Amino acid sequence: MDLVIVEWRDIIACSGWEKADEIKCPTLKSVGWLVKRDQETVMIANTLDPDDFMGEAKEKPVAYGITAFPTGCVVKISCVSDSSNQP
Repeated sequence: MDLVIVEWRDIIACSGWEKADEIKCPTLKSVGWLVKRDQETVMIANTLDPDDFMGEAKEKPVAYGITAFPTGCVVKISCVSDSSNQP
């Protein structure tokens, strides 16, 4: 799995008297291992278990701490490293 930085736009709601042109959706960044990327969803994991300590996985490494982003909110995905460079 590749280690990536996902840059994404968040949703904001205001309940005050803000003017529409003053409200901006924030752009944030999250770091994790890329688990899935398709037309609808980008998923990253914050933890990888290379040995499957639970002994229940079909594939290794086992990804935990999943964050799922709707693809439409994702601005950019940058690769920090790829699995071919890992020992």
